[in-house]
Amino acid sequence: MCYCFSHAFRYKDDVYDRIWWADNLTDSVSISTETNIDIQGSNNPYRLPVEVLRTADQPRNGLKSLSYNRTLWYPENFTPEFLVFFHFAEIEQIAPGERREFTITSNGLNYGPFTLEYLKPLTIRSNITQVQEGQVRFSIDATLRPGRPPILNAFEIFKLWPLPDSPTNQTDGMFSISILLNAIIIVINELLDF
Repeated sequence: MCYCFSHAFRYKDDVYDRIWWADNLTDSVSISTETNIDIQGSNNPYRLPVEVLRTADQPRNGLKSLSYNRTLWYPENFTPEFLVFFHFAEIEQIAPGERREFTITSNGLNYGPFTLEYLKPLTIRSNITQVQEGQVRFSIDATLRPGRPPILNAFEIFKLWPLPDSPTNQTDGMFSISILLNAIIIVINELLDF
């Protein structure tokens, strides 16, 4: 997913009614399959549309890494926080004994290694990250083990905004509880005086 509005897609089977944008990662090529991916049978709560999982980007020949670097808009005097979800599904039949194993580095934090299973969705959630100047960066790198280069089917970036109003004060309502407790004590004392 990216923020180029000229290639926006909405899929009728997206249960969360998300809008998806097409964009190739740096030095990548797209691959795809027509094979059906069982999104209903997986325990993946993100439930991406099948059309999104049937395509992926992988590095150009000879490269072992995918990368992304984008500046996202945010208001002045605000240090943005981001959360990134990486979505994967192995869409190529890999020879027995071969594997696709990779790590993810997102704004300086490392995740993995991960290994994909054929046609089985996998979502990796990054930690909430404060970023300088709105730069969201990540790379997906093949591990040192021999195998296939990494792929990425889709990703979602969430910009976390502070709430415009201050949260509820913990002492709100304590005055009412205090009055109620005093009234109960008075009633108990009056009952004991009988």
